[in-house]
Amino acid sequence: TITQVAGVFTSSNVDDVYQIRGAGTVVNAAGESRTSVIIEAIQKKIACQWIDKGIVRYQSTNHTALLNFGDGTCDNAATISIDGNTPRDITLP
Repeated sequence: TITQVAGVFTSSNVDDVYQIRGAGTVVNAAGESRTSVIIEAIQKKIACQWIDKGIVRYQSTNHTALLNFGDGTCDNAATISIDGNTPRDITLP
């Protein structure tokens, strides 16, 4: 679900901000499934190149990962924690 949460009543779209919520599952050719669930709404500002906020949980049969896009600061930094281990910094493309 995509919801516009800012910039609705302005004539320019530069200040528009969207939040995304939802979940999905994919199954590969071997029949193994992977599920993703947005556990904190993903935020995308039109004025920012990257997703700047939100947390997504990815789950497979053997592993769970949390991808954290940050606090709303417009940057290409995120963290990932796999199987409850200490989060590692990653750089978004």
